[in-house]
Amino acid sequence: MATVWNGLSFMFSEDSYMTLMIILAITVLWLFWSVSSYFRDRNQPPLPPGNLGFPFIGQTLEYLSALSTADGLQEWIQKKNDRYGPIFKWRFMGLPMVMMDQPEGNKYIYQNEGTSHHIFWPFTISTLFGPESLLAQSGDQHKLARRYFNKFFDHTAMSRYLPAVNRNAIRHFTKYWQGKDELVALDMTNLYTFSTICKLVLTLEEGPQMDKLLFQLDMWAKGLTSLPINLPGFQYCKALKARKLIWEMLDELLEQRRRELAEDHGSKIDILNNLLTVTDEQGNLLQDSCIKDNLLLLLVAGFDTSSSVLAMAIYYIAKHPHVYEGIVQEHKMILDKKCARGRDDESLTMDDVSAMKYTWRVIKETLRLQPVTVAGYRKTVTNLEYKGYYIPKDWLLVWNQFANYNPEHFEDPLKFDPSRWEKPPALYTYVPFGGGSHMCLGYEFAKMEMLVFIHHLVQHYSWSLLDPNGPIIRDPFPRAFDKTLISVKEIRSF
Repeated sequence: MATVWNGLSFMFSEDSYMTLMIILAITVLWLFWSVSSYFRDRNQPPLPPGNLGFPFIGQTLEYLSALSTADGLQEWIQKKNDRYGPIFKWRFMGLPMVMMDQPEGNKYIYQNEGTSHHIFWPFTISTLFGPESLLAQSGDQHKLARRYFNKFFDHTAMSRYLPAVNRNAIRHFTKYWQGKDELVALDMTNLYTFSTICKLVLTLEEGPQMDKLLFQLDMWAKGLTSLPINLPGFQYCKALKARKLIWEMLDELLEQRRRELAEDHGSKIDILNNLLTVTDEQGNLLQDSCIKDNLLLLLVAGFDTSSSVLAMAIYYIAKHPHVYEGIVQEHKMILDKKCARGRDDESLTMDDVSAMKYTWRVIKETLRLQPVTVAGYRKTVTNLEYKGYYIPKDWLLVWNQFANYNPEHFEDPLKFDPSRWEKPPALYTYVPFGGGSHMCLGYEFAKMEMLVFIHHLVQHYSWSLLDPNGPIIRDPFPRAFDKTLISVKEIRSF
């Protein structure tokens, strides 16, 4: 009997007793959760159909793979739609997500911003842009920040920027296109858009410093859709190092500009000057970390996306000669009207840019077929019900550009047809610049920058693709595999 008692005493020693209590507590909690879930599930709509897959991994690899090709996401969504319907769930990098139907899902997301959900970006994107970037802000903080940045992109600002953008376009074609037989269009559009935004944001001229910044930004951008693995050799690790180097370069520019301002050499009227001198509602200057995060956002938004669209427009125009002729005729009419008014120089006014309607349709059609941003994310702040489905708090809602390829909204959707834009599309079917309170702030600037480039391009050059049947990829923005390698022919200005 003593032996049995001693054995029981050993079994129920203090440590063993605590372990037993922990196991019992976990069991009780599990039973409580299971029972409550049972009754809750009986009283609420079902979750959207789909498969969350394994914890964390889910469909991460197949989703990233879909994002790497031009038609990959379109095909991936179509397969899911065929199996589950237009609304489905999946898991990406540990996060449960719901792909919204189109265009109703876009409407719901844009109209309910800040009530049922707020802006969210995957870990790689939010980390690389930085926590104080306008991109990452939500609620009242976002409203205040956006109100300030709006003044950089309103109509008054566009009128002020236009002469500088136009001069840069003229200089670009003189320096890089004259006398060339072959060119890589994406390299050219990168140079044009990046030199333009560097001039307006930093008053930074072409040279070694700008080349270094461009190289690091290219390395940084490749990490946006990578796996968040911060180990040597992985793209995300390279992107983080590039961000660090970009910050060091911006630190030098901030220090130099502050010295100039202190010495009363404040003749540079650019966005950097504004960021260094503006104060918040309490009269405090912006922190350097906030300035650098938003300078990074402005540089990327002002060049990488516009450059991709321009290179793809050059690609599509070359494949459709009648489109090229239509653009030529439009810009010839603009020049004829200028001459009739006694303006025979290369200057442009906002009225001239507004007259480039067919050219803008060509760009819109390019964006429809090859959108720069294919999806966006919002995080639910409460449990919600959408179209008969229950979506829990902290899940992600995903809007996308899938309506671009739906024949219900765009007739013969895979055909490049700028004439379709003679009539406006149905609401929320075409959202290349996003929508709601987070719609792209630089939309009008990007439009002006691209139109000015094409204006000077078609005046002086015709071109053809050296590989018209080459594939289109995403890296992370859409581009021809050969970066739109073209044969160039200089023509007399009309």
